[in-house]
Amino acid sequence: MWSPVIFPTLYWPVRLLLTSAECLFGKMFSSLIKLLPLMVGINAQLLDIPAVDELVSSAMLPFEQYAYNTPTESTTPAVAVSTTAAKVQAAAVEAAAADNAYWLADIAHQGVAAFNSNPAGYKVFRNVKDYGAKGDGVTDDTAAINAAISAGGRFGPASRQSSTTTPAIVYFPSGTYIISTSIIDYYFTQLIGNANAIPVLKATAGFVGLGLIDGDQYQNDGNQGWTSTNVFFRQIRNLKLDLTAIPAGTAATGIHWPTGQASSIQNVQIAMSAASGTQHQGIFIENGMLHCVSLLEHSNVVIGSGGWMSDVTITGGLYGANVGNQQFTMRNLVISNAVTAISQIWDWGWTYQGLVITNCQTALSISNGGVGNQLVGSVNVLDSTIQNCPTFVTTAWQSSTYSTGSLILENIALNNVPVAVKGASGTVLAGSAGSSTISAWGQGHKYTPNGPANFQGSFTPPTRPSALLASGSTRYYTKSKPQYAASPVASFVSIRSAGARGDGSTDDTNTIQSALTSAAAANKILFFDQGTYKITRTLYVPPGSRIVGEAYSVIMATGGTWSNINNPVPVIQIGQPGQSGSIEWSDMIVSTAGSTPGAILIQWNLAATVGSGMWDVHTRIGGFQGSQQQVAQCPTGAAVSAACQVAYMSMHITSAASNVYLENVWLWTADHDLESPTDARISVYSGRGLLVEGKNVWLYGTGSEHHSLYQYQFSSASSIVAGFVQTETPYYQPNPNAANGPYPRNSTLNDPDYSSCLGGNCNSLGLRVLNSKNVIIYGAGLYSFFNNYSTTCSTFPLPENCQSMIFSVEGSTSGLVVYGLNTVGTTYMIVKDGVALAQVSDNLATYAATIAYFTL
Repeated sequence: MWSPVIFPTLYWPVRLLLTSAECLFGKMFSSLIKLLPLMVGINAQLLDIPAVDELVSSAMLPFEQYAYNTPTESTTPAVAVSTTAAKVQAAAVEAAAADNAYWLADIAHQGVAAFNSNPAGYKVFRNVKDYGAKGDGVTDDTAAINAAISAGGRFGPASRQSSTTTPAIVYFPSGTYIISTSIIDYYFTQLIGNANAIPVLKATAGFVGLGLIDGDQYQNDGNQGWTSTNVFFRQIRNLKLDLTAIPAGTAATGIHWPTGQASSIQNVQIAMSAASGTQHQGIFIENGMLHCVSLLEHSNVVIGSGGWMSDVTITGGLYGANVGNQQFTMRNLVISNAVTAISQIWDWGWTYQGLVITNCQTALSISNGGVGNQLVGSVNVLDSTIQNCPTFVTTAWQSSTYSTGSLILENIALNNVPVAVKGASGTVLAGSAGSSTISAWGQGHKYTPNGPANFQGSFTPPTRPSALLASGSTRYYTKSKPQYAASPVASFVSIRSAGARGDGSTDDTNTIQSALTSAAAANKILFFDQGTYKITRTLYVPPGSRIVGEAYSVIMATGGTWSNINNPVPVIQIGQPGQSGSIEWSDMIVSTAGSTPGAILIQWNLAATVGSGMWDVHTRIGGFQGSQQQVAQCPTGAAVSAACQVAYMSMHITSAASNVYLENVWLWTADHDLESPTDARISVYSGRGLLVEGKNVWLYGTGSEHHSLYQYQFSSASSIVAGFVQTETPYYQPNPNAANGPYPRNSTLNDPDYSSCLGGNCNSLGLRVLNSKNVIIYGAGLYSFFNNYSTTCSTFPLPENCQSMIFSVEGSTSGLVVYGLNTVGTTYMIVKDGVALAQVSDNLATYAATIAYFTL
């Protein structure tokens, strides 16, 4: 197989020639280009990364004939679909007429898109039946559903543009919705069904499209609409996708989902044909997008940077999930009766937790690319059950200086699985016809703490802190995002009905604080209708609070309270030190506007009971309409100004806090303007990402990006489980670097001391673990792509010198375990008390360097 790693001098000139020819002469050159390894763009930057080859293109081949349709953005009359199953139709009609109560549908819809050009006329909540959908199992509802998504001047994939000004929930009452072509997802869209009676999207036998739901539709030029690394703020929940009417031999996909951060799929069912020769696949994530930039810049294929999925049930198909991405976290995937439950096309790092796979020929394939050219960097599987499958994992790993194909299996229950791990030459780890357990097994490069050493085999797993486990179980505690399906609408209090405006200009501080206090006292759930709620003082969230947003409602802090960089003040304060209790908080964004260098966006003090936390809550700092920090105010190359200093810290879990649960949380300082048609880069400055000083903390599917001093710091913390964690260093560094940036070191917070730097390159640390104990990380991606917006420092395979160090372990830290460590752009992968333990040149893998197992 031709790879740029093997033929670097030939690859780029030929790739450039073919791409330029395609830009000039069209798709006649597509087949040639598809035979070359793919490249990626990181966010707004065109960055060539030879990480993925023709495997992505071959996965796309069955869909070439209809992957380039433009989206339907206007309503056409619904039409009846002919069928002989009259009884099934009648039952569907009856079900549609008797929709079960669900608070999200029943509550008054008062959401306002504050910075939309017509906020009074823009509709946030859209019921598909208001746009003509019937849900009767007879009528073709495709056009009506697409009209519900697109109405109101929203941004679809054909626009190739993002925006925060057109958020929408597209709601499906219970029923069966017949579709004949793809439902086209738009930017900042949540597709949500009735949680109490899951609606069905049922494909016709002649269905045409890449996915019943297409999350990033290919356009007429052969490119995906959006750069998938920039597709944020979207969800799919509470839907069943039925492909069973499509002939088994026809290639078909449930969900096409190239995506970035702050995205999720939850409580979704996908049903496919299990007949011999089936070509169906449940979830497809390829993240390949050819984009002709100019004759002087060759095409790039973008890699997605996701993502989160949970509580997904898939039956039948050739593949339950056929997926590739930089990194992803998937929890509670239940897959049965597929040929291959999960086919890992490629990745840098992936974490699977709580898999239940039954009656599949292969549960997990990570062998793509074959021996010597594996395109899977690392995979971690924990707390999972595999049953009645001939093979659990297929791999092409071999002992090598390269570390591709790294794998960790921990706490896996097998039942009637004869082969646990199968290599290129046969069985590597035997299973059994009965029941057995894999306590811990892995392959790849390990550091204990010194290395590297190639290993393949069993090892002693770390002792899991008992406080992090589910009651009566050896598995980690997990909790799905609350949807309050059993709660009647009377259990909710609307923040707008309580008097808040959410218009981005009215000071809503007093109204929101009063509503928070009274809702908690009355055991009510506080509903933040969509809006941007301006506040000028700290909001205190008392114990017992339950808070849920609509389409990512925004709390936006502005004003003098947060003007002093030497006197940081929280925006949202979860409990006060010494308080106990719990809260639930979901589907919201915390932001700032104007100069707020003293803002701690979320401060968590609560000593909670198990189950207290936040789900799909994100910090978004700069880069959106209303932030006053867009490309006009904070362009790249400008000198650091107070106007572009936006946050002291994204989130602080204080030493008083315990039992804090975070799921799918993204702490983001904007690197580009979300309203810019070209994703124009900006330079905004924040000090710190996530500081954890508490104990008993779950960090599932979290990311922290572009803070100047660090992205994650665990300081005198204990009992933390995390995975997958993902970081990016600010693109502007080292201009200024971490030592000379606008946020000075605060010794009280044990900030890193950058007065001397290993190798002299003082850029922000991705992860720092200081004087902490019992920290177990299942997958980490610590990335540094830029040196003052240039990517020459992260060229694969070397020099990888955007910064000298990115992961620092210091002091009396003990009980630290990291599985699947992946880094980009750093010379040293692990540093202990200023001494390098691991360097990138010893652990080259895909594009990221990879270490399977590190312990201290």
